[in-house]
Amino acid sequence: MRLSRFGVALLVAGLVGGAAGCGSSAMKAAERGDLASLKSDLAARQAAGDMSNDEAASIARVVAEREVRIATGKDAIDRVREVRACSYELDSILKERMQTQDEAGAEAALARLEGGKLDGDDVRLFAASPDDNWRAVGTRALTREEDRAQRQHAMLDASPRVRRQAMRAAQSALDPADLDPLTEAARVDPEPILRTEAVRAIAALPPRAGGGVANRLRDLWVVADDGIREDIALAWASPSVYAAGGREALVVLLTTGHGPGVIEGAAAVMRSWDGRDAEVINAAAALVLRAIESGAKHHRMHAIAVARIDKRKDLFDAVVKASDDDDPEVRVAALARLTELESQRPRAVKLLEAYAALGKDGGGGPLAMRAKLALASAGDLSIQKWIEADLTAASAWERLAAAGDLSALGRSARAAPLLADPDASVRTRAACTLMMAARVHK
Repeated sequence: MRLSRFGVALLVAGLVGGAAGCGSSAMKAAERGDLASLKSDLAARQAAGDMSNDEAASIARVVAEREVRIATGKDAIDRVREVRACSYELDSILKERMQTQDEAGAEAALARLEGGKLDGDDVRLFAASPDDNWRAVGTRALTREEDRAQRQHAMLDASPRVRRQAMRAAQSALDPADLDPLTEAARVDPEPILRTEAVRAIAALPPRAGGGVANRLRDLWVVADDGIREDIALAWASPSVYAAGGREALVVLLTTGHGPGVIEGAAAVMRSWDGRDAEVINAAAALVLRAIESGAKHHRMHAIAVARIDKRKDLFDAVVKASDDDDPEVRVAALARLTELESQRPRAVKLLEAYAALGKDGGGGPLAMRAKLALASAGDLSIQKWIEADLTAASAWERLAAAGDLSALGRSARAAPLLADPDASVRTRAACTLMMAARVHK
């Protein structure tokens, strides 16, 4: 599935002029936190149709900053986590928030570290903090060679927060000496997400002669669950591991294996098509083809999502056939892929519109939502009104999905009413979507 609808924003710093400028009544209401006035002003502007995407992004920034600033307790933690996707635009408020050394402040510091806005030297001393949250912040900065012993010790910390950041630090440090402790963590850490982090860090390590990294991953595969196997398959396909034993592991996997980990390995080959030889490509394509034609439904939909229908006629034909499948979910997944091809787009759009029409008055269930997403990603403006109907849906998820779909259409300002939503989480997440709306569509 293409997710570009969420990746659309640039910090808007200039005025848009006239009534649509940053001095608008909507902006002033956002600054005051007056939701009733903001709702009224945004509704009027939406009815007039005179709000630009840039102005919407400017108001969204004020809304998000205020939500982060005023939240307390668990709400504060949630608000900071919700703005991590747009931390670039909100660095100033995150910098302010990290001055309060609570859990939300630690989350803000981690967001700034991951975004490259905070120097590790400024927080490395926190690695010795008695507070798990801030010890995790300091641990994330342990990326120097001289931090090796402390970083590896942190992989055994009692706090899963600290262990996770130790593994992320290892992914940045690229220290071959971390292979043994990371392998052990990937094998025995009680937290599944941390085993995943360990595998990802292993995949980032420089290759060793004799395929040392690839062989460690083979050993882990035997005892891993499906989720970890997906990450191992991705690791084998990564450039450094592929050239040092990963290729051979992938060939065996693709020709004899089964399950989501194997499909993920094939997906990685699909994504890096031009960097693979014919044997690996053919093995990956054959596996994806089998999954589309005869796999379990979730495997079929996964395979449809990754198939290179632009490169292989057999995969193209399989997806076309799936677009007439008896299962409507499989059918919509296939039609969504076919919108990517000019020759198939008219038919695919027409059929998807029939599913989207199930939710033309708002909602419509998962199938209608998937159809709307596919059509929005294809730039079908005829469904804009149907998407806008979801801005008032009972489900917070559906309201936020509408904001993403409108951004994919290049109409992010039409989602501005969500900035006055009664749910603070919806306001914050929608604000991030609108701020991201200028990165691509500027």
